[in-house]
Amino acid sequence: MSTFYLRQRHQLDNGVNMVFDDAFHAVYLVAGRSGKKHDEISVYDMSGNVLVRIEQTSFGILPRFNLRYHGQVIGSISLTFGHLGDFVFIRKLNWLISGNFIANRYIITHNTKKLLSVKPSHQPDGIYNKLNVTYDTQAPLHIAIVALLDIWGIRSSLLRHFKWLPGQKGIYNITMSRKC
Repeated sequence: MSTFYLRQRHQLDNGVNMVFDDAFHAVYLVAGRSGKKHDEISVYDMSGNVLVRIEQTSFGILPRFNLRYHGQVIGSISLTFGHLGDFVFIRKLNWLISGNFIANRYIITHNTKKLLSVKPSHQPDGIYNKLNVTYDTQAPLHIAIVALLDIWGIRSSLLRHFKWLPGQKGIYNITMSRKC
């Protein structure tokens, strides 16, 4: 089992993100974006070799993504409308992602085996997603999925502004004033 740290997307200004191991040494790079058809999120090793690509194949309310590992399509993800249940199924791999994507607390399982757990971790230089990966060989794939869900969770985080999450203070004070 290995631990990795991936900075949360809302903490970044550019599209490149470094992934650190438990000793905070850089081990992977994540680059890319999603939102339009044919956009990609890629995971690179520190030598610049592409390990995993997640390509967006459709756009709109229910986007679909293909997972490519060393050039081969090994699975597909389609995100659900509004995260009503916070469940995502990865086809071909038969992985189930469940939890709270907005709060970045979720797990990936295959049958009854937990493959990954994610939770936020506060570090001196920002907020990171702490990834506990069960199998080290699957780490780049899990990192790509976490990066995708981090982007998707940020886009769905409008719920935060309306005090729907416990412990959240209002960010916007909506007032109406009329000048005559």
